[in-house]
Amino acid sequence: MKNKYLVGLILVLAFSLFVCGCGSRKGGKSSSQTQKTIITITDGKDKSVEVACPVDKVISITSGASEIICALGAEEKIVGRDSYSVFPASLKKVPVMAESSYTPNPELIIESNPDVVVADSMLQDDMREKLEAAGIPVLIYSTSEPEKLPSIIEDLGTILGKKERAQQMIDFSNKYYQIIEERIAKIAEEDKPHVYYEWSKPYFSVSAKGPSHKRIVDAGGINIAADEPVPSPTLTPEWLAEKDPEIIVRMGSRDEDTVEQMKELRQEVMSRPGLIKTKAVHTDKVYVMKWGVGLGVRSVVGSLYFAKWFHPEIFADIDPKAVHKELLKKFYNLELEETYVYPENS
Repeated sequence: MKNKYLVGLILVLAFSLFVCGCGSRKGGKSSSQTQKTIITITDGKDKSVEVACPVDKVISITSGASEIICALGAEEKIVGRDSYSVFPASLKKVPVMAESSYTPNPELIIESNPDVVVADSMLQDDMREKLEAAGIPVLIYSTSEPEKLPSIIEDLGTILGKKERAQQMIDFSNKYYQIIEERIAKIAEEDKPHVYYEWSKPYFSVSAKGPSHKRIVDAGGINIAADEPVPSPTLTPEWLAEKDPEIIVRMGSRDEDTVEQMKELRQEVMSRPGLIKTKAVHTDKVYVMKWGVGLGVRSVVGSLYFAKWFHPEIFADIDPKAVHKELLKKFYNLELEETYVYPENS
C-alpha cells in the first residue's frame, strides 16, 4: 500500500514539474512563473516568428523599438540595448549589447538569455541565424516610416502583454494624422510649397524612394528631389538654385544639440551657395528639426511641424509643441525640457 502511495505521489510531482516547464522556450531556458502562450508574429521582413508571450526579458538593439517598449510601460523588461537607445534617458543604465543592429555582440546577447531580440533591418542574415540557432526569437522592424508604426506597436504590445496601452498609443497618433490628412486633402496641388529636405550632411536629400518623402507629401509639400534616381541623392548648389525651394527642412546632426548649435546649423544652411538666394531663405522659411521627433513614437509631432510649416494658415490652431508635451506626459511620464525645432516659435 505504501509503495502505491509513493508511486502516486511521484507521478503527481512529475506532472507538476512538467506543467511548470511548459512556458520554457525551446532550448531549455527557463521562463517566469507566468503562464506563457506561443504566439506567431509576422515581423517587418514578413518572417513568421514564434514568441512565448508575455515576454519578460527583451534585448532591443534599435532605438525606435526601445522607445516604443518604454512608451508601452515595459522599460523594466529591457535587459540590453544598442548605443543609440538613449530615450528616455533612464535607458542609459541598461547594458549596451550592440553599437547598432549592424554591429551586435552575439555572445553577450546569447549569454543574457533574452526571451526575444528586437532589431532593425541592419541586422545581417547570418547574425539573425546565429541568434535563432541559440533558441532566441528575433523580430526585425523599421520604425522610420510612420505608416508602419501602428503594426509595430501592436506586435510589441502583444508580446509584452500591453495590448490596451498599444491601442492607446495608436489612437493618439491616428487622431493627429487624421487631422493632417483631412486638411491636406482640400489643398490644390498648385498651392503646395516646394520643399528641400536635407539630412545627415550638406546637399544630402531624399527622393520618392526614401522614407522621408512620404512625410513631406502627406504634410502637403512637394519634394523637389522626388524624381532623383537614388533614395538619398547628393544634390548640387546649381541644381538647388534652379529649383528655388520655398521651404527648407534640415534634420539636426544630433539629438543632443543645443539651441545654439541648431541656430548655427540653420545659419550655415542659409548662407550656403545654391541656397542663399532661394525663396526659402528670403522669406525666412528654413527650419531645423531633431531626429527625436522625426522617427518612431514621436514622429507624429514631426509631421505636425511639417504641416504647420508648409501651411501655417490651415494649421494655425495646431500646436505641435503642446502635442509633444502631452505625448511625453501620457506615455513616458516626462516633461518636455529640450528644444526639438528651430526656430521654435514659427
